[in-house]
Amino acid sequence: MPNRSVSRLAALLAVGLLVGACTNGNTSPSPPATSGGPSLDSDALGVYRSIAAEIAEIRGLAAPDRIEPKVIDADQLRANLEADFETSNPDAQIKLAERVYKALGLLPVDASLKELYLDLQGSQVIGYYDPAVDELFIVSRSGSLGATERVTYAHEFTHELQDAAFDLESLGLDAAFDEGDRALGVLGLVEGDAVSAQTTWMVEHLTPAELGEVAAEGSDPEMLEVLGRTPAILLETSFFPYQAGPAFVSGLIGQGGYDAVNAAFERLPASTEQILHPDKYAADEVPVDVVIRDGLAADFGPDWILDAEDTLGELQLRIWLREGGLLGDVARVATEGWGGDRVALLAAPGDGGDVIVISTAWDTAADAKEFRDAAADVVEGLGRGGSVVIRDDRVVVAVGEAGPRGASLDVILVGLATDPS
Repeated sequence: MPNRSVSRLAALLAVGLLVGACTNGNTSPSPPATSGGPSLDSDALGVYRSIAAEIAEIRGLAAPDRIEPKVIDADQLRANLEADFETSNPDAQIKLAERVYKALGLLPVDASLKELYLDLQGSQVIGYYDPAVDELFIVSRSGSLGATERVTYAHEFTHELQDAAFDLESLGLDAAFDEGDRALGVLGLVEGDAVSAQTTWMVEHLTPAELGEVAAEGSDPEMLEVLGRTPAILLETSFFPYQAGPAFVSGLIGQGGYDAVNAAFERLPASTEQILHPDKYAADEVPVDVVIRDGLAADFGPDWILDAEDTLGELQLRIWLREGGLLGDVARVATEGWGGDRVALLAAPGDGGDVIVISTAWDTAADAKEFRDAAADVVEGLGRGGSVVIRDDRVVVAVGEAGPRGASLDVILVGLATDPS
C-alpha cells in the first residue's frame, strides 16, 4: 500500500544519487506552474533543445514537437505537490494506508502519512513530468541552469518520450491502493529506463567538475535531514524504482538493447519480485492470485468490517520484517520465495481497534517455513497480539490487539491458509 500519490514522474536528488518518485497520471491537471520561478531565455532554450535531441538519440524514440520545460521555484513546487496530493489522494484512502502501516509498526502512531510524503517530496524533488497535462517542470532553487538542472531535464524528457511512445497513463499506475506491488514493479521499469538514459547522457556530456556539482547538491544537509527522519516504508518504496529499476533495465539492455526495454513496456513487470529478480520476469513467473474471502470479517464476529485490501509484495514484506527487528539478510532470505499475497485491514466494532491479516503464498513449503519463522518473531516483538499459521506453501499472519469473537484466531487463520480462494 505504498503512497505514490502525485500525477507525475519526478526526479529526486538525494545522497548523491538522482532518483525519483512517480505515481498515477489519472488525476486532474496540476495548477498553473509558470509563476514563482525564472523564465527561460534563448540561451536556456537552446540548452534544453540540445539535451532533448541527445536524449531522443540515446533512447531511440521520436521526440514530441514541444520540448521546452516550465521553470518553477521551490515555493511553487510545494504548492503544486499539495494541490496534486489533495486531488489524487482521497483522505479516506490516506487514512486507510496510515492504519495499515501503523498496525504493522511501520509508522509512528502519531505520524501523518500526508505530511511525511509532502516533506519528502518537497525537499527532494528537482523536476517532474506530468503525463496528465503533458508538461515538464524543472525546479530551479538557485535561478541558474546548472548541471543539476540539465541532468534533471535529461531524466524527465525521457519520461516525455515514454509517454509519447507508450502512453504512461495506460500502464495501471493508478492501482496504488489496490495492487500497490504491481504498480511499484511497473515504476521500476519506467524509472529504470529514465535513469539509464539520464546516466548515459551524464557520462557523455558532463565534465568531472559538473558530476561533482551534482553529487554535492545531493549531499545538501537539509535534504539529508528529511531523509533521516522519513520512515523506511515510505523512503524505500519511493526510492525503489530508481535503485532497483536501473539494474533491471540494464539487464534488458544487455540482452537486446533498448528494443528489449521497449518490449518490456508491452509486457509489464507484474511485481516488485520481478524487478528484484529479473530471471523471474524473464521466466514470466507471475504472482499467485491470493484472495481474501468475503466472509473473513464475519469470522471475527458481528459488526467487524473489512475496510481495505492490497498486495504488499516481496519488497514491502521484506521492509516489514527488517523494521520488525530482523537483520537485513534474514529479512531478504525470508521473502525471496514470495509467490503472492493479500493484506486485509479489519476493523473491530466501535473503537475496538484494527487487525491486519496477511495471507501469503510461497514457491515451496521450505520458503513458507522461512517466512513463517521470521514473521512469528516480528509479531511477538511488536507485542500487539496476533498469530502466524502455516499450511504447506501458505502462511497467514494476523497482527492486532483486537481479538475475534467465537472461533479462535488460529482457527480463522488456518481456514484462510487452507482455502485461500
